[in-house]
Amino acid sequence: MKAYDRIRVDQWFLTVIGVVLLVLALAGAVFAAKAAVASRLSFQSQFGSERDDVEKVLDNCRRAYALYPHNYYFSIYAAEMAYYRAPEAQGSVRSSRLRQANLWCDRGLQQNPYKSQLRRLKTRFLWEDSPAKAIEYWRDYTDWHFWEPHNHATLAELQARAGEFEEAEKSLAWVKVDPAAHEAARRVVQREKDAWDVAVKGGAEEWGE
Repeated sequence: MKAYDRIRVDQWFLTVIGVVLLVLALAGAVFAAKAAVASRLSFQSQFGSERDDVEKVLDNCRRAYALYPHNYYFSIYAAEMAYYRAPEAQGSVRSSRLRQANLWCDRGLQQNPYKSQLRRLKTRFLWEDSPAKAIEYWRDYTDWHFWEPHNHATLAELQARAGEFEEAEKSLAWVKVDPAAHEAARRVVQREKDAWDVAVKGGAEEWGE
């Protein structure tokens, strides 16, 4: 290959490399700009003057997610905002907030299936359809994060609500390492057991009549 041909090839190669680097730099700049705008929307939603406007916050979270869907904390904030503010609304507004809470919860779990806030919220939604599924779902999380006593406390409370008192007592045993959490969970289990006994006794009396 002649010297000038080699120079032409080298120039072409350097040009291609330069174009590729330019494209990557532009793509990175666009990505960074989107992430910055999404972060600002999230900040406004949590700390700005509109933080108490549920629908506005959810709209900001949707815009932030469209720009930068990789931060699951958007999903956590939107899901909890929609869920815990749903009871104060009525009719279609309440139903819409619950649907959005479930949607955002699922989005967050797709990114981080072991985030406790999202797991707890999903357990609440599952409970509405099937207490057994909710218990199994939370048990899976508890098995994964086994040495956290509050996870066992939650499992015991769910089992007690479903009338599974023997299983609840087994779960409570793992909470004893945290006396305060154990006492709080024990009271919940006992309250559910008392309510269950009253319901069974009332049913028996009705049959007796």
